[in-house]
Amino acid sequence: MANENCLEGMMCPKCAQEDLFSIVSTCIAEWSDDGTENEKEMEFDDDSNCRCVECNFSGKVKDFKE
Repeated sequence: MANENCLEGMMCPKCAQEDLFSIVSTCIAEWSDDGTENEKEMEFDDDSNCRCVECNFSGKVKDFKE
């Protein structure tokens, strides 16, 4: 089934897996000396590094777009 939400249009070009990817993302979080628990916003773009968790193919998010 094609992704229709956060991973819309994404699929591994090597193994065709489309369920789970490791993507380098940025986030905004509230930090204290004890750490953080509440991320406020997370995002990635077409130039973010991405890896297929199934076959380990690596590239940019744009390389995974159909």
